[in-house]
Amino acid sequence: MNSRVLRFYLILFILNSYVLIISNANAINIKIIVHPDIQDAISANDIRNIFLGKKTQWDNNQRIRFVLFTEETTYKTFITHYVRKTLYQYRNYWRKKVFTGTGMMPVMFNQCTQCIEYVNRTQGAISFVPANCIVPDDVKAIIPD
Repeated sequence: MNSRVLRFYLILFILNSYVLIISNANAINIKIIVHPDIQDAISANDIRNIFLGKKTQWDNNQRIRFVLFTEETTYKTFITHYVRKTLYQYRNYWRKKVFTGTGMMPVMFNQCTQCIEYVNRTQGAISFVPANCIVPDDVKAIIPD
C-alpha cells in the first residue's frame, strides 16, 4: 500500500472516531444532581471516584452520600460513561467491598422522584437521573468539569 492510501485510511479513521465521540456525548442524556449546599466543582473523575466509594468527603469535609438510580438504561449509561465499568463489573465491585467489610452497598432507587427527594433532604448527597426527569429548583443539577 502506498502512503496516499494509508493517509486516506488514517483520515477516515480519525473522522469516524470524532463522529463516535460526539454521538456518545450527546447520547448520555443524564443529569448529575447534588444537594443544594454542595459548592464544590465536580469533575468527571470526581464522579467516578465518588461512585466507586474512593472519594468520601466534599472539600468542606462533609460526608458524601451517593445514591444510585437503578432504571436499567440510565444506570447502565451512567456506569459505563462515568465509572468506566460494565454494569456487571460495577455490581461485583460493590459485592466484593461488602463481603470483605471495606464498604456498604450504595443506596438505590428505581424512580427518579425518589432520587431527587433523597438528594434534596440529605446533606452531602449526589445522584444521577435521566435528562428528561424534571428536577425542582431546590436541587442542583450540575455539569461535571
